[in-house]
Amino acid sequence: MMPEHSLAAIEAAVQSRRAFCASFCAVIAAAALPGQAQTPPLAEKAPDPQPVKLTELTRAEMTPGKVVDYRKLGAFYLAADDRGIFALTAICTHRGCLVLSEAPTGFGCPCHDSAYNLQGEVTEGPAKLPLRHLEVKALEPGGLLQVDTATTVPPETRI
Repeated sequence: MMPEHSLAAIEAAVQSRRAFCASFCAVIAAAALPGQAQTPPLAEKAPDPQPVKLTELTRAEMTPGKVVDYRKLGAFYLAADDRGIFALTAICTHRGCLVLSEAPTGFGCPCHDSAYNLQGEVTEGPAKLPLRHLEVKALEPGGLLQVDTATTVPPETRI
């Protein structure tokens, strides 16, 4: 037969375990209710240590309506319209997904269906902000184009 004091300790431990399990189940059930779950915040991405990206294209090769995908080089698109050459970030302003080119009409986000026109303006939400325009330079007249992914320029900027 067990001593009286150890039986009381076992009963207290069982009650404590039951209380813990009940509380844990209540938290899990509350998290599963519709509208209660929150979307986790976007992870802050470290800045690119080498934001200046050299493309293999020249001004002459960029004709109006052309869009070139540089998502692997630095998450941007190089594009041209009737006013000149410009670069847009490929990062959706809604949740940070990479947008896909739907040239020559614009860009679409596969994550939440935001859409942007060729100039990066929002044409369909949930995104509310336009795509960032990035600085583009020709290394020399007729030379290769480079894009600075860390420098935002006004949307009307063209070279």
